[in-house]
Amino acid sequence: MNTVIEEILKNHLIKTEQDIDIDNLYQLNKARQSAVDSISAPRRLRRLLWPTVGMTLASVLVLILATPFSPFNKAGSGQQLSDNLELYEDFEFYDWLAHNEEDLRG
Repeated sequence: MNTVIEEILKNHLIKTEQDIDIDNLYQLNKARQSAVDSISAPRRLRRLLWPTVGMTLASVLVLILATPFSPFNKAGSGQQLSDNLELYEDFEFYDWLAHNEEDLRG
């Protein structure tokens, strides 16, 4: 008996669907598009979020791993200071030379 009732309801639904006027079809289509857009917008956001998070984490990881090998991170050993001691002794001369370079060219 359920199949007979189901068949009648199915036929009635199909007939009603075919008899919908243009204004109602437009409103139904508009509501359907609105529902689809509201679902797909967060999906698009999530799709863009994962690469952004991945690149951010990769950048942080590279910075963490590269920091100990950075030439600016070294605390200046005694050997490096003694190699450039002559430069530090003549610093005033080099400063004077830089300021008066234009006058010396003639």
